Amino acid sequence: MNTLLSKGAILGLIMLCSHIFEQCAVIYGGTMVWLSAMGFEMLAMAVVYVWLLYRFAKGFSLAVFQEQSGIKMFSYGRGFSFVVSVSALAGVIVGLGRYIMHSIVIGHKAYVEAMVKTMHSALSSNPGSAALMSSYEPILRQLQTQPEPGIFATIFSSVWSYMMWGIIVGLIVAAIVKVEPKLFDENNTAE
Repeated sequence: MNTLLSKGAILGLIMLCSHIFEQCAVIYGGTMVWLSAMGFEMLAMAVVYVWLLYRFAKGFSLAVFQEQSGIKMFSYGRGFSFVVSVSALAGVIVGLGRYIMHSIVIGHKAYVEAMVKTMHSALSSNPGSAALMSSYEPILRQLQTQPEPGIFATIFSSVWSYMMWGIIVGLIVAAIVKVEPKLFDENNTAE
Protein backbone atom coordinates (compact mmCIF):
# COMPACT_ATOMS: atom_id res chain seq x y z
CA MET A 1 0.00 0.00 0.00
CA ASN A 2 2.86 2.39 0.80
CA THR A 3 4.40 1.69 -2.59
CA LEU A 4 1.12 2.46 -4.30
CA LEU A 5 0.65 5.74 -2.42
CA SER A 6 4.22 6.92 -2.91
CA LYS A 7 4.29 6.13 -6.63
CA GLY A 8 0.88 7.75 -7.13
CA ALA A 9 2.09 10.88 -5.31
CA ILE A 10 5.27 11.08 -7.41
CA LEU A 11 3.37 10.68 -10.67
CA GLY A 12 0.67 13.12 -9.52
CA LEU A 13 3.15 15.85 -8.59
CA ILE A 14 5.01 15.51 -11.89
CA MET A 15 1.78 15.64 -13.89
CA LEU A 16 0.53 18.59 -11.80
CA CYS A 17 3.71 20.54 -12.63
CA SER A 18 3.07 19.76 -16.28
CA HIS A 19 -0.53 20.95 -16.00
CA ILE A 20 0.53 24.19 -14.31
CA PHE A 21 3.04 24.87 -17.10
CA GLU A 22 0.44 24.18 -19.78
CA GLN A 23 -2.14 26.45 -18.18
CA CYS A 24 0.38 29.24 -17.66
CA ALA A 25 1.41 28.92 -21.32
CA VAL A 26 -2.21 29.32 -22.39
CA ILE A 27 -3.24 32.02 -19.93
CA TYR A 28 -0.12 34.15 -19.55
CA GLY A 29 1.65 33.35 -22.82
CA GLY A 30 -1.20 33.04 -25.26
CA THR A 31 0.96 33.30 -28.38
CA MET A 32 1.62 30.65 -30.99
CA VAL A 33 5.17 30.26 -29.67
CA TRP A 34 3.84 29.41 -26.22
CA LEU A 35 1.17 27.12 -27.63
CA SER A 36 3.81 25.30 -29.72
CA ALA A 37 6.01 24.91 -26.65
CA MET A 38 3.02 23.57 -24.78
CA GLY A 39 2.41 21.01 -27.55
CA PHE A 40 5.98 19.71 -27.36
CA GLU A 41 5.80 19.63 -23.57
CA MET A 42 2.57 17.61 -23.74
CA LEU A 43 4.22 15.02 -26.00
CA ALA A 44 7.24 14.81 -23.70
CA MET A 45 5.01 14.40 -20.65
CA ALA A 46 3.06 11.60 -22.36
CA VAL A 47 6.34 9.72 -22.80
CA VAL A 48 7.33 10.44 -19.18
CA TYR A 49 3.90 9.27 -17.97
CA VAL A 50 4.15 5.93 -19.77
CA TRP A 51 7.80 5.44 -18.79
CA LEU A 52 7.10 6.16 -15.10
CA LEU A 53 4.16 3.79 -15.01
CA TYR A 54 6.34 1.10 -16.57
CA ARG A 55 9.22 1.73 -14.11
CA PHE A 56 6.89 1.75 -11.11
CA ALA A 57 5.13 -1.45 -12.21
CA LYS A 58 8.44 -3.17 -12.98
CA GLY A 59 9.84 -2.27 -9.55
CA PHE A 60 6.65 -3.41 -7.85
CA SER A 61 6.62 -6.72 -9.74
CA LEU A 62 10.25 -7.42 -8.81
CA ALA A 63 9.60 -6.62 -5.14
CA VAL A 64 6.55 -8.91 -5.04
CA PHE A 65 8.46 -11.62 -6.91
CA GLN A 66 11.36 -11.50 -4.42
CA GLU A 67 9.02 -11.78 -1.41
CA GLN A 68 7.31 -14.93 -2.68
CA SER A 69 8.24 -18.43 -1.68
CA GLY A 70 7.31 -21.55 -3.57
CA ILE A 71 6.15 -20.99 -7.14
CA LYS A 72 7.12 -17.45 -8.02
CA MET A 73 4.96 -15.37 -10.32
CA PHE A 74 3.50 -11.89 -10.88
CA SER A 75 0.14 -11.98 -12.61
CA TYR A 76 -1.13 -9.77 -15.41
CA GLY A 77 -4.12 -8.71 -13.29
CA ARG A 78 -1.95 -7.60 -10.40
CA GLY A 79 0.23 -5.49 -12.70
CA PHE A 80 -2.82 -4.02 -14.42
CA SER A 81 -4.53 -3.08 -11.15
CA PHE A 82 -1.29 -1.51 -9.87
CA VAL A 83 -0.91 0.70 -12.96
CA VAL A 84 -4.57 1.80 -12.90
CA SER A 85 -4.43 2.52 -9.15
CA VAL A 86 -1.23 4.57 -9.41
CA SER A 87 -2.70 6.53 -12.31
CA ALA A 88 -5.99 7.17 -10.46
CA LEU A 89 -4.11 8.39 -7.37
CA ALA A 90 -2.14 10.75 -9.58
CA GLY A 91 -5.48 12.01 -10.89
CA VAL A 92 -6.55 12.94 -7.35
CA ILE A 93 -3.45 15.10 -6.89
CA VAL A 94 -3.79 16.72 -10.32
CA GLY A 95 -7.50 17.37 -9.77
CA LEU A 96 -6.93 19.02 -6.41
CA GLY A 97 -4.11 21.12 -7.88
CA ARG A 98 -6.30 22.10 -10.84
CA TYR A 99 -9.07 23.25 -8.53
CA ILE A 100 -6.68 25.30 -6.40
CA MET A 101 -5.08 26.87 -9.46
CA HIS A 102 -8.24 27.62 -11.44
CA SER A 103 -10.59 28.62 -8.63
CA ILE A 104 -8.40 30.06 -5.90
CA VAL A 105 -5.11 31.31 -7.40
CA ILE A 106 -6.32 32.62 -10.78
CA GLY A 107 -10.07 32.79 -10.21
CA HIS A 108 -12.62 31.04 -12.38
CA LYS A 109 -13.83 34.13 -14.25
CA ALA A 110 -10.28 35.35 -15.02
CA TYR A 111 -9.28 31.83 -16.09
CA VAL A 112 -12.20 31.51 -18.53
CA GLU A 113 -11.63 35.00 -19.97
CA ALA A 114 -7.92 34.24 -20.52
CA MET A 115 -8.79 30.95 -22.23
CA VAL A 116 -11.29 32.64 -24.54
CA LYS A 117 -8.81 35.43 -25.36
CA THR A 118 -6.09 32.89 -26.17
CA MET A 119 -8.45 30.90 -28.39
CA HIS A 120 -9.46 34.07 -30.23
CA SER A 121 -5.85 35.10 -30.82
CA ALA A 122 -4.81 31.59 -31.89
CA LEU A 123 -7.71 31.25 -34.32
CA SER A 124 -7.41 34.76 -35.73
CA SER A 125 -3.66 34.42 -36.36
CA ASN A 126 -4.38 31.92 -39.13
CA PRO A 127 -5.47 33.62 -42.37
CA GLY A 128 -8.56 31.93 -43.72
CA SER A 129 -9.71 30.81 -40.30
CA ALA A 130 -12.98 32.75 -40.47
CA ALA A 131 -14.97 29.53 -40.94
CA LEU A 132 -13.09 27.88 -38.10
CA MET A 133 -13.66 30.92 -35.89
CA SER A 134 -17.40 30.89 -36.56
CA SER A 135 -17.61 27.21 -35.62
CA TYR A 136 -15.81 27.85 -32.32
CA GLU A 137 -17.92 30.87 -31.32
CA PRO A 138 -20.79 28.81 -29.79
CA ILE A 139 -18.29 26.70 -27.84
CA LEU A 140 -16.53 29.80 -26.48
CA ARG A 141 -19.85 31.43 -25.53
CA GLN A 142 -20.90 28.25 -23.74
CA LEU A 143 -17.57 28.16 -21.91
CA GLN A 144 -18.17 31.71 -20.66
CA THR A 145 -21.67 30.91 -19.35
CA GLN A 146 -20.80 27.66 -17.55
CA PRO A 147 -20.90 27.82 -13.75
CA GLU A 148 -17.70 27.25 -11.83
CA PRO A 149 -17.15 23.52 -11.21
CA GLY A 150 -16.90 22.44 -7.59
CA ILE A 151 -13.90 20.76 -6.00
CA PHE A 152 -15.42 17.27 -6.16
CA ALA A 153 -16.41 17.64 -9.81
CA THR A 154 -12.90 18.80 -10.68
CA ILE A 155 -11.23 15.96 -8.79
CA PHE A 156 -13.66 13.36 -10.18
CA SER A 157 -13.04 14.60 -13.72
CA SER A 158 -9.29 14.35 -13.24
CA VAL A 159 -9.46 10.90 -11.61
CA TRP A 160 -11.71 9.62 -14.39
CA SER A 161 -9.35 10.93 -17.08
CA TYR A 162 -6.22 9.52 -15.44
CA MET A 163 -7.94 6.23 -14.73
CA MET A 164 -8.90 5.85 -18.40
CA TRP A 165 -5.32 6.59 -19.49
CA GLY A 166 -4.11 4.17 -16.80
CA ILE A 167 -6.34 1.45 -18.25
CA ILE A 168 -4.98 2.02 -21.77
CA VAL A 169 -1.34 2.10 -20.64
CA GLY A 170 -1.93 -0.67 -18.09
CA LEU A 171 -3.07 -3.12 -20.75
CA ILE A 172 0.39 -2.95 -22.31
CA VAL A 173 2.56 -2.41 -19.22
CA ALA A 174 0.97 -5.31 -17.33
CA ALA A 175 1.75 -7.65 -20.21
CA ILE A 176 5.40 -6.57 -20.11
CA VAL A 177 5.94 -6.83 -16.33
CA LYS A 178 4.05 -10.07 -15.67
CA VAL A 179 6.18 -13.01 -14.62
CA GLU A 180 4.90 -16.47 -15.37
CA PRO A 181 5.84 -19.34 -13.05
CA LYS A 182 8.59 -21.66 -14.25
CA LEU A 183 6.77 -24.95 -14.08
CA PHE A 184 9.75 -27.15 -14.89
CA ASP A 185 12.26 -25.38 -12.65
CA GLU A 186 13.75 -27.81 -10.12
CA ASN A 187 14.03 -25.03 -7.48
CA ASN A 188 10.22 -24.56 -7.33
CA THR A 189 8.37 -26.61 -4.79
CA ALA A 190 4.69 -27.19 -5.44
CA GLU A 191 2.64 -27.19 -2.27
